[in-house]
Amino acid sequence: MPTPSTSPARLPSVRLLTALALLGFVGSLLGFGAALDGFSHADQPVALLGARGVPRWWAFDLFGFVLPGLLAWAATVRLSIADRARDADSRALGVGWTLCAFAALAFAAQGALPVDATRGLDYGLGKIHTAAWTVWWIAFVAGSVLLAVTWRERVALRFATAFVAALVLALAMFVAVPDAPAMGQRIGIVAWLAWLACVAWGVLEPRKTSTG
Repeated sequence: MPTPSTSPARLPSVRLLTALALLGFVGSLLGFGAALDGFSHADQPVALLGARGVPRWWAFDLFGFVLPGLLAWAATVRLSIADRARDADSRALGVGWTLCAFAALAFAAQGALPVDATRGLDYGLGKIHTAAWTVWWIAFVAGSVLLAVTWRERVALRFATAFVAALVLALAMFVAVPDAPAMGQRIGIVAWLAWLACVAWGVLEPRKTSTG
């Protein structure tokens, strides 16, 4: 069981960081998507909202990629410190959290690498943007698998983490949502941020029972 000093649920700043990251991304996605005429969440990638040449592209890159990514990174680092304080000898735990932190930075980097609205993902910065996206999901999947393997006594958290890792991998590589090919990307991002929030809020941790 986590001690009061290291329990993620007792780190209010981490809870706030993860909530802001999740709500900031979802709010930006819905808000900027609604403001862009003809934009379809089902068919068009998230990167289009931050593509050069699109109205308010820089604002989406800031609020949809950079800030949520940096908030997620800060929360991941704090959670890593708290988690490793109770299992300092586990190398797999440290590597897992490091990969998750790297994934958050890769996500944020997409906002600094806007694609060209007319030339798409295969031109200029678009290629590097795609590479950052790939680094994000690979680093997160690898890191979360290591965490799931390490969290042997935290059954709910372990299986939830493994499920989210499998979901992100499947949506990135193998599975497309019928009639909505671009929805998989959105589901994967939201699943990642929601998982991080659940870890921070202690939702998946066993509850302490009071003894009389």
